[in-house]
Amino acid sequence: MRKAFSVCFPSEQEDDDDGDHLDDPELWCDLTLEDQQTAGHKELSFTPREWNLLKELVDILKPFGEATDLTQGEKVVTISAVVPSILSLNHHLEKLKPQIRFLSSLVRSLQASLNKRFLGIFVNVKMARTQDGITAPYSDPVYLKAAALDPSFSLLWVEPHVLVNRDIKAEVAQRVKELILQDAAETEQPVHLVDEEEQEDLREGEGLFAAYHKRQKKDVGTTPALQLSHYLDIAEGQNTLLFWGLNMKTLPSLFRVAIRVLAVPASSAPVE
Repeated sequence: MRKAFSVCFPSEQEDDDDGDHLDDPELWCDLTLEDQQTAGHKELSFTPREWNLLKELVDILKPFGEATDLTQGEKVVTISAVVPSILSLNHHLEKLKPQIRFLSSLVRSLQASLNKRFLGIFVNVKMARTQDGITAPYSDPVYLKAAALDPSFSLLWVEPHVLVNRDIKAEVAQRVKELILQDAAETEQPVHLVDEEEQEDLREGEGLFAAYHKRQKKDVGTTPALQLSHYLDIAEGQNTLLFWGLNMKTLPSLFRVAIRVLAVPASSAPVE
């Protein structure tokens, strides 16, 4: 290193100090590429092939960093991002296959690992199959319901990232809707309807304006199916917590399912 600096910065007189400052890496970084090569350190410069390899590596791994950030939050909904992230990463790797020149084996290995680790998700969206009697990892339908009940994702992930034909995509979307409606039916709270005699008693009760009470309608609210249809129409990327805070009254059946499903963390510990 000292020789390199002496070549690049010749001095008429040697200093009496020990010259430790010449080994400072910050000084070396300040040198231009040409000066580094002149100093006899060509091995520190990347070749064009190495630059292209590094660029491919960044292109491959960048979406994985985004998925990691989405699924390790501590104060935001995370479980809803699992299915869209996995399917998007698989689509990303599939799209890169014909474009990669140097790291094709890495792309294949990552995709194989993704399909093995999250086999249950691919089985649920009919992109893979598993042997009878074997429970695949991440096969719990809560991941599908969470993704659909997050307005950031809704069912928008089905069309671009479920890599099957259009008819099977429709089956997947219908299956997710049925899972949500099944949960909504199980959590539905019975509504007590006041009959005619009880309403007459209410109107004859005490108070100056007791007779002003309106008749209670027998058709109270909307069905879970209508709420789900309305939700899918208005969900377009809104903040999850804000959306359900604003729509808890207009979508009560779905709200009860959403608060139970979206409260599940995507992982038991932050990703390291």
